[in-house]
Amino acid sequence: MKAKRFVFYLTLIILGFVLVAKAGQASVGTNATETSFQERYMFSVLLPEGWGFFTKNPRDAKTVLYTVGPDKTLALATYKNAAAQNLCGLSRRSRRLNLEFSRVMAQVQEKDWTRQQAYSLTELLHADTIAAVVIPYSTRHFTQLAKGDYVVKRFNVVPWAWAQYPEHFTNPEQYLKLTIK
Repeated sequence: MKAKRFVFYLTLIILGFVLVAKAGQASVGTNATETSFQERYMFSVLLPEGWGFFTKNPRDAKTVLYTVGPDKTLALATYKNAAAQNLCGLSRRSRRLNLEFSRVMAQVQEKDWTRQQAYSLTELLHADTIAAVVIPYSTRHFTQLAKGDYVVKRFNVVPWAWAQYPEHFTNPEQYLKLTIK
């Protein structure tokens, strides 16, 4: 029984690899590994997005989660999957934390965000001008996010070509205070 499962999963992995490799090859164009029109057409039917299916839009808004300490200090709550404290990707803790964070963000509505232009995050936190959203705590849904206060910052990433001209554009940020009780 274990051998059948192993062969089944190995077959799925190999087929997935072949599909991704052929999709990449079909989207490249003229080169030494050029494919026929029929192959390119077949893979454009299977994966019409090409590599767009595997990538994220670089202009999407970036969302960052901070924990609020008892003395109103801020600390970054999420960290990269390949960070040393995550055993260079071997631990699933950061993936679980981001999954729980996305579940929390699914409960937030657009009207809950506070839009600010020229304040620092610490000043906003001490001024208590950020709208608060209360999320009920459940041990079934949360293993990495603890009860407490969090601040979420959402902003658009400045395109590289515009970064040297900050006086020509404004980049307002949106803030949200989360309380998990």
